[in-house]
Amino acid sequence: MKSVFVTGSGKCGETFLFNLFKNHNKIKAIDESKPLIHSYYKFAKYNDMNIDEAPLINQLSKVIASSKKVNKIAFESSSYLALHTRLLYKKFNSKFIILLRNPLDVSYSLKKKGWYKTKYIKDDSNKIIGYQGVATSFHNKHHNFCRLSPKGKYFAKWNNLHRILKIKWYWNEIYTEIFRDLKKIPKKNYKIFRIEDLDYNKYLELSKWIGVKPSVSRLFFNIKVRLIKKNPEKTKKELKEFSKFKSKIEKLYYKENLIL
Repeated sequence: MKSVFVTGSGKCGETFLFNLFKNHNKIKAIDESKPLIHSYYKFAKYNDMNIDEAPLINQLSKVIASSKKVNKIAFESSSYLALHTRLLYKKFNSKFIILLRNPLDVSYSLKKKGWYKTKYIKDDSNKIIGYQGVATSFHNKHHNFCRLSPKGKYFAKWNNLHRILKIKWYWNEIYTEIFRDLKKIPKKNYKIFRIEDLDYNKYLELSKWIGVKPSVSRLFFNIKVRLIKKNPEKTKKELKEFSKFKSKIEKLYYKENLIL
């Protein structure tokens, strides 16, 4: 069963890649098939909870099997599966597209969506954080699990940081975990690239790697890219705050941020 998962921090281009491949006649593409299930297991994985992952594997097995029935490649884009690359490789021999976007832009985008709007409530640093009730409707219940926070004693300091810094911490944690898992996966099974570097040639390269012929024209591709490359305005105060959290991942992929 062929399967490809596109993942990253969120707000890094996963949905854009989904839109690029969703109409391909050899691909059955899904954008976030089960956000609540996947975000729950993301929360459990990050917090080292000893929880059986069979329901997660069972749900994804059905997605992949349904694609096989129509002789198509299963293609799912979801940031909620970011911490399960190693598991999915072991179970399905999947391929992965790991997307990065400048943490500055990710931080602003997630802030706009309401991430870490209020401080979390927690008294005991030795326990896993409890239910925070950040969801605002039935449709976004998964927000209660996907908006991670630090484990251990660092939580208290993190909880008092500027929202931009909290999100940058999250960005750094997600990619630190992803890259740790990738060390256990053959290099032929994954691609890592910055969404800022995505051009038509990169799209052609990805199509070949996935095992399909390109179906999107250069003109259509360029129109779609122009629509997504609009970054939010940033205040001087927030830019100053952003530089206070140092990230090894940022230093590796976004050296331009170091001069802020």
